[in-house]
Amino acid sequence: MKKISPSDIKKLRDLTSAGFLDCKEALCESDGDTDKAIEYLRKKGVSSAEKKSSRNASEGLVSISKNDSNNNAAIIEVNSETDFVARNENFQNFVFNLSKLNLEQKGNLDQLVKSRYNRNDGNVSDVLTNLISKIGEKLTIRRCGYININDGSIGSYIHNVVKDGMGKIGVLVSVKTNIDFSLISDFLKKLSMHIAAANPISITPSDIDDDILEKEKAFQLEEIKKSGKDQSIQEKMLEGKMNKYFKDVVLLKQNFVMDDSITITQFIDNTSKELNGTIEIKKFIRFKVGEGI
Repeated sequence: MKKISPSDIKKLRDLTSAGFLDCKEALCESDGDTDKAIEYLRKKGVSSAEKKSSRNASEGLVSISKNDSNNNAAIIEVNSETDFVARNENFQNFVFNLSKLNLEQKGNLDQLVKSRYNRNDGNVSDVLTNLISKIGEKLTIRRCGYININDGSIGSYIHNVVKDGMGKIGVLVSVKTNIDFSLISDFLKKLSMHIAAANPISITPSDIDDDILEKEKAFQLEEIKKSGKDQSIQEKMLEGKMNKYFKDVVLLKQNFVMDDSITITQFIDNTSKELNGTIEIKKFIRFKVGEGI
């Protein structure tokens, strides 16, 4: 059997970023053959990743990437088991690179994991597997989103920033407008900050998913029936309860978090008049790390 030298181990570490003992073991198992050792480490990484797949990963980072014209943007959530790893430079670099690729792939998660990570490291799924082995935690690419608009602009906001473009909450919002981005950018940032804080589920009441709406109505009606009021009064009570619900969860009906004397609709109207243009919210995406896990 070939004797494994420290220089052999260093060379393999430089090629794979694996730990010293893992590289030594791989070279011993491969009789000093570097290519076979790399394959050994890759397979070991897959095995390690599979063992970690049942763990819960609810920490991590959300990252946003936009094009220079501010009319195409993508958002991604990548999870780890601990916040400690979310602050790891290797993890952050991975999220940064994924975010750029996510913009290229227009938020398509299936295409993203199959896409080439870079010139030297194969596809995204391989790099993820190797990173899991290196860091020692379950890591998952949980979800992606994408917005484009041809007749307007996109605003963005990252809350609890850990590194440029990365944090714990991320928001994208697109508006159809005839106002130049340089003039409307402050409005878009404030609107994005509001969405991060207020967590709306739709732009208008009609956008709310039918199942969600029916469940809310059923819940409110059940509570109202306990009052023993007449049917006509119960119907008015339900209408009032649903209007309150809409003020809580519908973006255009919410009070503006930076000035609760006005609604978001009024904030839009005031800005439109001030900038002498038109503004219509078309879409928003809000990701919070670990939400729903």
